Amino acid sequence: MADHNRRSHPVAVALLGAGYISDFHIRALCLLPNVEVRAICDLNRRLAQRFAEAKGIPNVYNDLGEMLSREQLDVVHILTPPHVHFTTGSQVIEAGVDALIEKPLCHKVTYCQELRKLADAAGRAIAVSNNFLYFPVYEKLVADLRSGRLGQIDQIDIVWNKELGLLKGGPFGAWMLQSPKNILFEVAPHSFVHLIHLLGQPDSISVDVHDKVELPRGLEFYRRWEIRGWQGNTSIRLRFSFIDGYPEHYIHIRGTNAVARVDFENNTYVCQEHTPYLLDVDRYANVVTSARDSLLQASGTLTSFVLSKMGLSKASGPFPYSIARTIESFYNGRGGILDERLSPAISEAAVALAEWVAREANLPIPDQAVSVVNELAEPIVPKSTVLVIGGTGFIGQALVRRLRKDGYGVRILARDPNSCPAELRNLGVEFAKGDFADANAVEAALDGIRYVYHLARGNGKTWSEYLETDVKPTRKVAELCLKHGIERLFYASSIAIYYAGKNTSTITEETKPHDDIIRVAPYARSKVENERSLLELHHQQGLPVVIFRPGVVLGRGGNPYHWGIAAWPYSSVCSLYGDGNNPLPIVLVDDVADAMVRAIAVPGIEGESYNLASTPCITANEYLDEFERQANIKLRRVATAAWKSYTEALFKWAIKSIGRDPNAAFPSYADCEGRSFAATFDSSKAERQLGWSPVKDRETIIREGIHIPVEEFFR
Repeated sequence: MADHNRRSHPVAVALLGAGYISDFHIRALCLLPNVEVRAICDLNRRLAQRFAEAKGIPNVYNDLGEMLSREQLDVVHILTPPHVHFTTGSQVIEAGVDALIEKPLCHKVTYCQELRKLADAAGRAIAVSNNFLYFPVYEKLVADLRSGRLGQIDQIDIVWNKELGLLKGGPFGAWMLQSPKNILFEVAPHSFVHLIHLLGQPDSISVDVHDKVELPRGLEFYRRWEIRGWQGNTSIRLRFSFIDGYPEHYIHIRGTNAVARVDFENNTYVCQEHTPYLLDVDRYANVVTSARDSLLQASGTLTSFVLSKMGLSKASGPFPYSIARTIESFYNGRGGILDERLSPAISEAAVALAEWVAREANLPIPDQAVSVVNELAEPIVPKSTVLVIGGTGFIGQALVRRLRKDGYGVRILARDPNSCPAELRNLGVEFAKGDFADANAVEAALDGIRYVYHLARGNGKTWSEYLETDVKPTRKVAELCLKHGIERLFYASSIAIYYAGKNTSTITEETKPHDDIIRVAPYARSKVENERSLLELHHQQGLPVVIFRPGVVLGRGGNPYHWGIAAWPYSSVCSLYGDGNNPLPIVLVDDVADAMVRAIAVPGIEGESYNLASTPCITANEYLDEFERQANIKLRRVATAAWKSYTEALFKWAIKSIGRDPNAAFPSYADCEGRSFAATFDSSKAERQLGWSPVKDRETIIREGIHIPVEEFFR
């Protein structure tokens, strides 16, 4: 560590942004001596607060200016979307603080230039974190290229083929989706900076853009890009594909002496060059050497992963390791000479390339993000008497459609109303901005409401996260319903609370949640705790609550890669629960909505709960048969016996326990075996009391629950 960081006073650091990448930065900072993270700032104060509590950061802000004025900081890590890098970076530098900025430096070359001048004039250090420049396998490529081992460079291919999840699930308000060209400044800089670092700016380029998809709010996105160019006699090709598929991220260089390839996904580097042997022996030697090198590197990556889980290694994977080395390099060079890979100049060159690509593609380059794009006449919105929390989700949208069909005025509580699907807007619904974890937003949304549907759920992997993001907010929603005299609160729970294995014959609403499942499954535990809390308020204070427990819900708008059918470690691989031959408790989403709406008019059902599943008539294997036939693909099915799942869970638990992971829970055989759905679900109570009649015809369920969602998904 440089002397700059070994002063008696620790380096005071703050994070600006509490999103995905912030977790990697805080972990890297915790590895550095004499560095102290004192604050985090995010416009979403609740998000920043949760992050601060989880990471032990003492101070939380939602205003950068306030944080800069209150904290005596040395460095701010700017982890915001690119379009605010210039504004926030300028503010940080003017406050006399150094800045480490997540790529790119800014989203416009002019802003990059102005920010660099500002930093030079103020004598402040600014650097850019490009996440893949410190991979050791990439450093091997750079060393071989610069040493001349590869010879004169003939071709360079840089490929980024990875699904962009936001295209299917949003949030559609994300900056990268607001214009077709924004992806060039959000994801593409990873590849652009590699080209600049390895070769420099091209002399000429041409661009092809294909596969346009329409998004909510009138937005559009192009999922496939190909950029071809030349620098001198070196041929350049960059490809980006954002569709679902086998992920690829690599750099391939062909030189006159050797061929080299960095595979970032697999963390390998292979260089092939001629040996002194005859041609056939030379080929054999190259294949064997490449295979040996790949095997050794893959083994090393796996070993590092296992050791990190056991707490015996700080390198948890190549991506976080690269970020950690990036941050370490910045703090080593801060106040002196920075590594070229951190240089604002290299990032500015990548932004210049992005602007060039945008011009060649003839795409619009707006100055600001799209707000609400819908110039059509707004439909008439009746007075809202029903509030739907979670109305933009799969079941929520079906519920809203049914409520509007039956004439109810509907208000939807949504984090970003502008990102809601056009289909919902066209139904004539009202939107209230907010999160169900924000009590003030919920209370404001309750104005004039008679009925509340709570379909939202929290986020997290651990029980403590579910407690904060789901259980406590649900209790608060219920208390607000009592305060405002809501006539009925409907809560969407889940059949995940039950043990549905071979040792249970029939499951009814009276079947108790299984203790061993609740112990190991935070999601199921949160549902059980929410039910307990709501019923407690019902018995003690008269909360008019009704609980629904939907089964495996299928239908329009659903994802055919359904985890109630099988586990999907990858889109091409499904791990069956058992042999996949048990009939499943499937129910169509429109039938779930039907039951929920019928319950409004049924008197005297407060405090009741209802299982919602149709007559079992389709197994997991039969579901997958129809999926494959409709999509014209072949899935890899893996039958997974309960003992095998349990053994794997024991192994993972042992590794985490050695690493003293506080969230490691001893596995439950009941949880592993119960996923097979060997038991039968009895939903006769809903049919009897609500007058509910779900679709039971096998062909209709296949068409509505499998064929249509598959067609929608792949279209």
